[in-house]
Amino acid sequence: MEGSQSSQGNTTPTAESTFGKYHIIIKSVIIFVLLLVFIIPQVIINGLISEREYNQEQAFTDIASKWSGRQTIGGPMIVVPYLEYYRDTAKVMRAVKHHLYILPDQLNVDGTILPEKRHRNIYEVVVYNSKLRINAQFEGKELKEAIANKGNLLWNEATIVMGISDMRGIKEKLEVKFDDQMLSFNPGVPAGDLFSSGANAGLKIDSAENFIAQKHELSIEMELKGSEKLFIVPVGKTTSMKLRSSWNTPAFNGQFLPEKTSIDNSGFLAEWKVLHLNRNYPQVFTDANYNVSYSEFGVDLLMPIDGYQKTSRSVKYAMMIILLTFIVFFLVEITQQKKIHPFNYIIVGFALCLFYTLLLSFSEYMRFSLAYLLASIMTVGSISYFIYYLFKGTRVFAAIGGMLTLLYGFMFVIIQLENYALLIGSLGLFLVMFLIMNYTRKIDWYNIGKKQ
Repeated sequence: MEGSQSSQGNTTPTAESTFGKYHIIIKSVIIFVLLLVFIIPQVIINGLISEREYNQEQAFTDIASKWSGRQTIGGPMIVVPYLEYYRDTAKVMRAVKHHLYILPDQLNVDGTILPEKRHRNIYEVVVYNSKLRINAQFEGKELKEAIANKGNLLWNEATIVMGISDMRGIKEKLEVKFDDQMLSFNPGVPAGDLFSSGANAGLKIDSAENFIAQKHELSIEMELKGSEKLFIVPVGKTTSMKLRSSWNTPAFNGQFLPEKTSIDNSGFLAEWKVLHLNRNYPQVFTDANYNVSYSEFGVDLLMPIDGYQKTSRSVKYAMMIILLTFIVFFLVEITQQKKIHPFNYIIVGFALCLFYTLLLSFSEYMRFSLAYLLASIMTVGSISYFIYYLFKGTRVFAAIGGMLTLLYGFMFVIIQLENYALLIGSLGLFLVMFLIMNYTRKIDWYNIGKKQ
């Protein structure tokens, strides 16, 4: 009787062994739930980054509204109105005015950009003054072919037109030397179908026959203010442009890249050459039958550091760092037989999320690399301090502190190596997975918690 009771007692699991059997499952579920919960702060941080980016864009808009916006120059070109007659349904003869656009055979632009930094609250925006010398040539042959099939041309209303996207940027009186004539520009364009804003100068033509039989040369010197961007439209049959500046972080954008570039700490020099065969509109056309603005090209003056973009990229790795930290906690709990309360997981998880708000706020006042270093030291230091007193031992403290230091260093490398981020990140995660597999391969998960 006693033997049977003793045998039955030996087969009944004790409370301690029952806790060991279900402890892994319970803690795994808790960690999984916490990982889902920590998605919320990451969403909030991404929203905060978007809000700060919006504020920066508003600062740019505010400064540009008082200085001058992004500039695009189109022209010069000759515009000649002409009348086209038709009969309406009532057999009444009516006239419709059209505009004939004649583009130059040669267009050469030589410019110097003088950048400045302006501040609005904590935000920094780049604006510029520019000095441009524009030379153009109109061949008599091109003019003759342009009017071959056009009657009723109004030569007394012919003008030279320059498209300028923001007229507030004009600093001095704008004049054009056309052959031996010095003409003054007036605001506005004869027809708003090609350019929304710009300037025009009336041509003085005594004889249309003599005008179309000659070669004409045109030159303009202008000082133009703008913000961030200076583009031109390649209206010449051959368009050449040379730009220089003391700004050393340019971005050459638009439909055409420069043939030659030189960038160093003292600034940049860029040269473009575009042929009429490289774009999709002819040298002569009527009204707005073609969209010439699509072919614009030029330079953007970029700010040296975009902390918001890099911070946003670093947030993408937040879940990886939280997951790996929780895995290390869990392995310490299993191998060292030390129970960690879920509240401690929560505290460490929020500390890891706070790293990104520190990084975001610091990067608005200093270089991103320095902001990253400062935020990393504060985060790793505070968590290591918490771990040291939680486990009362140097081994766990050193292991977790070293792991976080490596993770943040690895993440910084990925952010800097933008072109190789996927490759380096994949290799790094594979190495971490291999180390975890190697460390846990000898753990007998079914016998954890049982007394030997």
